[in-house]
Amino acid sequence: MKKAIFATLIISFSAVGLSGWYLYQWVRDELGLDNGYVAVVGIPPGNKLINHVPYSGPHPKNSERPKETFEFPIEYGASGPVNPLFAGKNQYPFVCETERSQLGQPLVDNTSGWGVPVYAETSEGLRSELIIGYSKDCSLPTRIFYSFNTQPGSSKFHQVADSTEALPKDAELIIRMETGTINRYMYAMLMPSSRSDELLKPDISKWNGKLIYYFRGGIGIGFQQGVMRMHHLSKDMRQYLEKGYAIVFSTATETGNGYNIWLQEDTALRLKNNFTARYGKPSFTIGYGGSGGAIQQYLMSQNNPGGVIDGGVAIVAYPDMLSQINYTLDCELTEYYFEHLSSDIELWQDVEKRPWIQGLAANAKESRRLQWIDNIAQLLRFEWPRNHQGANECNSRWRGSLQYVHNPVFNPNYTRYSKNIRRRVYWTHWQDNREFFGTDEQGRAPIPWSNEGVQYGLQALKDRKITPQQFIDINRKIGGWLPQDELTQERYWHASGDSVLKRYSNYSEHNMTHFGKPLDLAPRSNGSIKAATAAYQSGNIFLGELNNPIIDVRPYQDQVLDIHHSWSALSSRKRIEERMGNHDLQLIWQNELPNKDFSKAVYMMDEWLTRADANGGDYHSARPDNAVDMCVDKQGEILFKGPSVWDGQWNEKEAGECTKLMPFYQGSRNVAGEDISSDIFFCQRIPISQAMKEGFYGDFDMDPYKEELESTFPQGVCDYRQADRARPKGI
Repeated sequence: MKKAIFATLIISFSAVGLSGWYLYQWVRDELGLDNGYVAVVGIPPGNKLINHVPYSGPHPKNSERPKETFEFPIEYGASGPVNPLFAGKNQYPFVCETERSQLGQPLVDNTSGWGVPVYAETSEGLRSELIIGYSKDCSLPTRIFYSFNTQPGSSKFHQVADSTEALPKDAELIIRMETGTINRYMYAMLMPSSRSDELLKPDISKWNGKLIYYFRGGIGIGFQQGVMRMHHLSKDMRQYLEKGYAIVFSTATETGNGYNIWLQEDTALRLKNNFTARYGKPSFTIGYGGSGGAIQQYLMSQNNPGGVIDGGVAIVAYPDMLSQINYTLDCELTEYYFEHLSSDIELWQDVEKRPWIQGLAANAKESRRLQWIDNIAQLLRFEWPRNHQGANECNSRWRGSLQYVHNPVFNPNYTRYSKNIRRRVYWTHWQDNREFFGTDEQGRAPIPWSNEGVQYGLQALKDRKITPQQFIDINRKIGGWLPQDELTQERYWHASGDSVLKRYSNYSEHNMTHFGKPLDLAPRSNGSIKAATAAYQSGNIFLGELNNPIIDVRPYQDQVLDIHHSWSALSSRKRIEERMGNHDLQLIWQNELPNKDFSKAVYMMDEWLTRADANGGDYHSARPDNAVDMCVDKQGEILFKGPSVWDGQWNEKEAGECTKLMPFYQGSRNVAGEDISSDIFFCQRIPISQAMKEGFYGDFDMDPYKEELESTFPQGVCDYRQADRARPKGI
């Protein structure tokens, strides 16, 4: 038997060794480590912001925007404004992505070594080895291209230079495409056109007079311009271009490049100014986009109603970005507890029991993310790989994302910055928003997150799914995250610059307050309440103030463990109802997979805004009769519709017909007592004795555990009936 095991190990390690080189090359290719794109080599002076006070000014919904200082439209051959109008100083380092976007090298703006090097080009248009200057702001000249396809309805587009003369005879949908840079980010304006179009005499006869602002999602931390693929824009928006809509897009409003909502609004307003100056004012603007692209629609509708969009089609939306940090930063803490620290590890091997603590969906038939790399690393450490069955939203979808936004020394795009720069920058979402959150004496932005007082698994205890001993075990051992200045590099192999695969770890347990050890009482985290207050004050939190109509539309993806879970729509709705007294301007539409057609929502929003235009701008009275909540089947047919279809436990009503078909999950804080609004960062706390007296633990007699609970929660436990301690008065 021992010989057989030894032989298996030898074969396994041999296989790993033989395939190692190919695996190494594949990973480097996937991470873009050998892409040949230039790196940022220098940063202009004065970029560090030390001891910056968190934002405490007026909420943007109560603020006047400054008058435009740039004269639009941008002249052809010239570049757009570099410095934002009201969004603060430019952020450095800043990676130029103009070459990756196939728009050429950026313009030289300095000879001091700041930014990326710009090279002389050969007669063939290729880079030579001669550096002619540097670009810190990544500007491009404004140019015109034409995109076309040759078959009606085809998603394959071709592109030609700035003249319609180069268009083939069989060109069908012809799109006039203007590109350039505004606030350092690339933009595109797409106009359905014809062969009659000229550079200075655009043919807008095919334009229906309406504009779609295309927002895009992703998870980003700033410090980059982002990539703009022109053929992707044509393909994504084809059906709307065919119906006569004009489209605008900016890499600033793609959250894969950053989540600074002021900068996004600043850039979007300027892009609309450029469009209006070039083609005329549109009848109205419809927002369209998913995930982070949907978040922007909610926040812009709150912070500047009618400024950027008049109505939105928010696809797979969250209310805002920051609300997601509560449960996502809980994810790996709970995962590591389940698999390494629990006194009852066997219980949690059943992945479908983990929602008792995490709230998020699980599926025994799905596979967890990056498990294969973890298995190889374990073999290299002479450990037999664990065979985990099933997955959940935490370990199959969020894994890696929270480290990317949270760890100041981790950046998977590290090859785009010189070694000197990598050591000088804090690579976090918090740093991307340092103007709001503030900075310390080292220039580091704090984290607006806490898990002090959170009773993980409280609902599971009340439902008698876990025992008091198990409840106490998780709450004593789960711990928290180390302070920002104590976090060390992730163990993500080449994604974190580590060449030794055997050090790979999924969980980041070395950055947790228990350092991966089962402590009797692991410390919790208590971040900056001032930063959380500033997040509210600066408009980074969706308060539920909705002044433009939005259709919150999504495929039902909970069972495939997509991070765009359905209960986010309820978080937005609950906030809207509490703020506005109704949800008249928000619809929830949800489709059965694989139906991901959102065009009906666009045309419904068009009808709604058209009626409002004819009705003095009153969105409430202009709401079409068929603009109601609904769920839709795979073929696009309505299953159920009406005002009660999404009722359920979240609003203390009997489950509606759509809720029964597409049940909602929750987050870790919801199963710890918070309601579905999910907008509390620093909970009010009460003593254990008061919690026991007021029935926090259901039917359980917790008297025998009182002393242990009090030592577990010395500052008390979260009372989610009370408002967030971080929320400023009057907001």
